[in-house]
Amino acid sequence: MVIAIDINDVIRDYTRQFIKYYQKVVDPSFEIEYDDVTDYDFTNIFPFIDNNGETDTGLYNQFKYEDCAFELFGRADVMERRLPSEFNLWTQNTLKNFDEEKIPTVMIVSPFEMGLSIQSTLAFLSRIGMRVREYYFPIDSNTIWDKCDVLITANPNLIANKPEGKHVFKINTPYNKNTETLTEFTFDSLCDIIHDENNTLINLIENSEKW
Repeated sequence: MVIAIDINDVIRDYTRQFIKYYQKVVDPSFEIEYDDVTDYDFTNIFPFIDNNGETDTGLYNQFKYEDCAFELFGRADVMERRLPSEFNLWTQNTLKNFDEEKIPTVMIVSPFEMGLSIQSTLAFLSRIGMRVREYYFPIDSNTIWDKCDVLITANPNLIANKPEGKHVFKINTPYNKNTETLTEFTFDSLCDIIHDENNTLINLIENSEKW
């Protein structure tokens, strides 16, 4: 079994970092809180306006992938301070406490990375010290499902496109509240999955036929 873990808003506190640098670089007068980001398409929440007063996605892409790429992707905080150490204990101990043929592979994935964001993301992962052998930065985000059997994500598009026979663990965010009927398992954080008293993921691995 392959378990894929999405980075943004699961490992990396991306949305709060986006708010911080939008207010710092684009519009210091723009007032917004984390809970106000209810749309996964940030261009519907954060105005990027050209000189003619029109919405300009090019300005959004320049801000995200060029001007502030390192700040957004490389310098963001982890979702919880304890996450890196607990993640390493989980992957190196708990997820290896199976019969050899059932030990899952863990990979980290991040869709919509381009420009300067990939090296910034690698810098982020190096800084926090989470030990994983496989990383995947797809051009087509839905190809993530070709790589894994279980996906841990906050991304509503990936949740909505889950193939039959695969499993998604949703991490709650303000922008994915409308996916409740599409998710089998819902948690508030990756740490909650790691410390789940019901051992939801562990039982799924144990009982899976994907071997």
